[in-house]
Amino acid sequence: MLSPCTFAALHYWLVTGLLLAAAPAAHAQEQPPAPPQPQQSEQPQKPETAGRARPVGPGADQGLHVDASLSVVYDDNVYRVDSRAEDPVDDLIVTPTVEVSYNRDVGPRSFRLRGLLGYDQFVSETARSKPRIELEGAGRFLIAGTCAVEPLASYREQRADYGDINSRAENLQRYSTLSVAADCERPGFYPVVAWRRDTTRNGDGFEYADQTSNLYRAGLGYSLPSLGKLTWYYEHFDSDRPELAVTNRGDAVGIAFDRAVSPLTTINADLRWMRVRSSAPAIADYNGPGWTLRVTNTAIPRVKLSASTERTIVNDSLIATGFAIRTAHRLSAEVGLSELTSITAYADFSRRQFRQDAAIRPFSYTRDRTNQFGLIAQRKFTDRLAADLSVSRIDRSTNSDVSNYRATRVALGVTMRF
Repeated sequence: MLSPCTFAALHYWLVTGLLLAAAPAAHAQEQPPAPPQPQQSEQPQKPETAGRARPVGPGADQGLHVDASLSVVYDDNVYRVDSRAEDPVDDLIVTPTVEVSYNRDVGPRSFRLRGLLGYDQFVSETARSKPRIELEGAGRFLIAGTCAVEPLASYREQRADYGDINSRAENLQRYSTLSVAADCERPGFYPVVAWRRDTTRNGDGFEYADQTSNLYRAGLGYSLPSLGKLTWYYEHFDSDRPELAVTNRGDAVGIAFDRAVSPLTTINADLRWMRVRSSAPAIADYNGPGWTLRVTNTAIPRVKLSASTERTIVNDSLIATGFAIRTAHRLSAEVGLSELTSITAYADFSRRQFRQDAAIRPFSYTRDRTNQFGLIAQRKFTDRLAADLSVSRIDRSTNSDVSNYRATRVALGVTMRF
């Protein structure tokens, strides 16, 4: 447990951060919502901590930038245990991070590189300390005038969420993605093709969750300025889990829609019908809908409202021997107190159903739910210095008497741009 001095220091950081967030000034530069992407890998719960507030100014997204940040997180249940069954362990996590990015846009062409190196240092539970690495390169390049190719390569390394391990064993997870998408977007109809390869690698004792997934998509797009963009597509994926000798395969037909309905409202939607099956006979198929829907509205001055919902297939779950059906909903409201300060409130609701085979690996439950609520305050002091403060509450339960937990996190971070 943390000492009284540590709690006093935490209280000081919390009060100081709230005072800074309440000071006059306005919210940071807004980023448009990312387009729907197929998901084959488990994603970390987010945001458990505040996203780094960027000390940005006009044109700050272009060129070479180096951001150094330091965050201090208090977590009252680092091992994600059920507090009704045993006493949770709390700790402080100190994370220094350096991020280097390069962005270059020339008309419809774009190119970006990003690298992040950090280290999560647990003050008391030092065995939990792990590096955090993120690498990404992407671009959009024109071919034959109207056609474009968009390559992407990324790598991510981080410690696993204890909520899916339910023991003090350590697992360093490594994710990689390689993809190429091409289209000939123009008014009217045009072709669309894409390929995406995802890999997941785990530490000793968790190799059963390793997977290699290949996804193929082909479709027909339609674009009009008054309508937006529509894409009809067919999609197929194969996900191989060699340690379990299991292969998951899926097919989907769908339609994607992307449009700014008005100057104040944007809609991104991807609706599809999926058929997912496993090579293990005992793992039941999934025949049903999948979707990704995001709506953003700025009708109220200085307020940005966002809502999203999605259902996806996850092939590398630490729990399921087959695959997981994940349904998630999110609501958020960002309020700009001034030109430099903003406060965001959010609520996340996630449900997973696990398709499993007990003969391959025993399991205790077949579904879970995770609810997360939080507040994030962000403050830009200068074009080079920014700070953020977040508070979040996580509540996870399963359809059994194991792997249930609650946790509270408080994070304070500072970012300097060089």
